[in-house]
Amino acid sequence: MLWEVIKLSNKNDIDISKISKVLRDSKRNIFYITTLGFALSIFYIFITTPYYQSYISINPIGDNVNSSRSTGGLQSLASEYGVNLNVGDLLNDKPSFHIPDIVNSRVLKKAVIKHEWTTIENETVDLIEYWKINDTSRFSLGKFIKNTLGYKNNDNLSLKYMDAAINRFSEQILIQEEESGLIVISVLMEEPQLAADIVNFISNYIKEYVGNIMLAYSSTHREFIEERLLYSKKELSRSEEELKEFSEKNPFAVDTPELQLQRGRLLRNMEVNQQVYITLRQQYEMARINELKETPVINILDFGEPASEQAKPQKMLIIFLTTLMFSICSSTYFIIKKEITSYN
Repeated sequence: MLWEVIKLSNKNDIDISKISKVLRDSKRNIFYITTLGFALSIFYIFITTPYYQSYISINPIGDNVNSSRSTGGLQSLASEYGVNLNVGDLLNDKPSFHIPDIVNSRVLKKAVIKHEWTTIENETVDLIEYWKINDTSRFSLGKFIKNTLGYKNNDNLSLKYMDAAINRFSEQILIQEEESGLIVISVLMEEPQLAADIVNFISNYIKEYVGNIMLAYSSTHREFIEERLLYSKKELSRSEEELKEFSEKNPFAVDTPELQLQRGRLLRNMEVNQQVYITLRQQYEMARINELKETPVINILDFGEPASEQAKPQKMLIIFLTTLMFSICSSTYFIIKKEITSYN
C-alpha cells in the first residue's frame, strides 16, 4: 500500500500548502518528538566518557644516511695500490628511522601500558588497571576473557589482558605525517593530564630509542676505524722496514737503473701507507668525537599539554544532528501518514 501511495504521489504535483497544513496540524507531536531527540542527545552526552586529546610534533633532523664522501678520496687512493679499507659497507649501513613505525611498535605500546601513571584521583596504576581490563567483576571485560574465552592460566590471562589493552590504546593514538616531514602524534585519554603525560612519555621513548641506536652505531663505527688504523699502522711499519733494509743493502753510491726502480716502488708504497694512516687517524679522532657528543636526531617542536576542552564526544554537533534528525523524521512520518490516510 505504501508503494502505491508513493507512485500516486509521484504522478501528482507536490502540494506545498497541503504539506504545510499537515505540519501545522502535527506541530505539537513534531515538537514532542524533536524534544525527545534533544533529551536523548543530552542523555547520551551525559553517560558517554569524555576524551581529551594531547599531541606532540616531531621534526626529524637530517636523513640519517651517511654517504662515503668523507672517505671516498682515501678509498680510491688506497685501492690504486691494492689496499682495501672496506669502509663503504659500514658507512652505508648507518641506521635510519621511521618514527611512525616506532610509535606503532608493540614494544612501545607495551611500555606505555606497563608504565605507572598518576590519575586525577592521585592513584598510581598502569593502563590495564586504569581501564579495568583485569577486573573480574560481573559484566567486565576481564570477566569475559577469563570465563567466556576459558583462560584460566595466569600467564595466558596476562597476555590476553595486554592484548586487549594494546588494541584499545591503538584506537586512541593517531599519527599524522605532513608533507614537510613534520610528524604529529596525538593521544586520546579520559583525563587531560594523563593524555599529556602519555604523549610526552612517547616523545622521550623515541628520543631515547633513537639515541641508543645512534650511540651503538657510533661505537661500532669507532671500533671499525680503530681496527683499520691498527692494520694501517702495521702496514706502514712494514713498508718503512722494507725501505730501510733495501737502503742498507743497496746504498745510493752503487745504484743501478733496476735498483732505482725498486727503490722508487718501495718509497711510493711507504708514502701511500703513510697517507692512509694519517687519513685513518683523522677519521678515528672524528669517530671518537661523534661517539662522545650528543647529536640530536629528532627535534620536539611541541610538547604535550593538558587540553582545556574535551575532544570527544563533540557535544554541540551531537545535539544539533540528533535534534535535526528527529525533527526531519517526525515531519516525514506525519506527511506519509496523511498521504496514506487520504489514499484510503
